[in-house]
Amino acid sequence: MIKNKEHYQITGDITADFGTDVTNPIVKISVSSAAVESTGLLQCEYNVYASEESYTNGKYFFKAEKDGSRLVNFSYPVADIPTWSFASYKEDQRKIIADTFGLDVANVALVEEEEG
Repeated sequence: MIKNKEHYQITGDITADFGTDVTNPIVKISVSSAAVESTGLLQCEYNVYASEESYTNGKYFFKAEKDGSRLVNFSYPVADIPTWSFASYKEDQRKIIADTFGLDVANVALVEEEEG
């Protein structure tokens, strides 16, 4: 389970791994830079939720389809985000999501979650 305190509200469609387009889903992502020095890649784990209700209830997440296949988790080249750092990662994750799912970065909104 991804336990960070932010998620991203998408304006647009993501194709689910079961073949249906989901409009305006929520994406929760966790990006690790643990092996970036040796591989040059950020390791990304993500979940997609069909609605705010599904996300709030913590269930019914799914993976997306990309290039005709289920995208389980993925790698992203750190060279494509030269600003990657602890100070900017929340905004940088918007670009990762947009690039990965074929969205405009303006259609990926960061939502800070309340502590609780």
